[in-house]
Amino acid sequence: MEAKTIENYLKALFHLSNGNQTTVTNKVLSTYLHFIPATVTETVKKLSGLGYVVYEKSYGARLSPQGMKIAVDMVRRHRLWETFLVKELDFEWDEVHDIAEELEHIRNNKLMTRLSEKLGHPLYDPHGDPIPDEKGKFLKTDFILLANVSNKKTYVIRQTLDHSKEFLRYLKDKNLLIGRKITIGKRELLDNSITYRIGKEHNIITETLSKKIVVEEIR
Repeated sequence: MEAKTIENYLKALFHLSNGNQTTVTNKVLSTYLHFIPATVTETVKKLSGLGYVVYEKSYGARLSPQGMKIAVDMVRRHRLWETFLVKELDFEWDEVHDIAEELEHIRNNKLMTRLSEKLGHPLYDPHGDPIPDEKGKFLKTDFILLANVSNKKTYVIRQTLDHSKEFLRYLKDKNLLIGRKITIGKRELLDNSITYRIGKEHNIITETLSKKIVVEEIR
């Protein structure tokens, strides 16, 4: 099996399990990867034979410790490359995902160490996603979803959970960028939309979209 295929499957399992090694069904995995279920089932069985996943028929697969290590390495490479593309090559944050998808398969520890050093060992990528360190450790935070904020309090936008070009461009258009301070007005009882202020700009965000943005309260 190609190394790229192995890495793509393991990274997908990592994201779908939120990095906690819970079981992911083949149906969910096939939808995420855009492959037919039969192909996914066959591949998952092979990954199980290689020791990268633990596969349970009729339930799905979860990452083994070995598979988790590979997946976290992939995540680290991807997020470092996204950071490099934005910080050093002036790409927009909605342009870098697909390019990083190609670069993340370059497995060279010395290169990644130098890249991290060049960037000043960043803790987050341009979308606010945490970058694991060389030991695979993620920085712990007490961030919350924008959907769960309290009225009349001020927060800092820390992360976007949706990396689609359409959503990132929407955030840019609404000035909902990483690092922006956002003051909450109130939550509308009818539809749970939230009124907010950034600087002197007042606006409203729907409940669906507010569940895709992560913030930190300013205390």
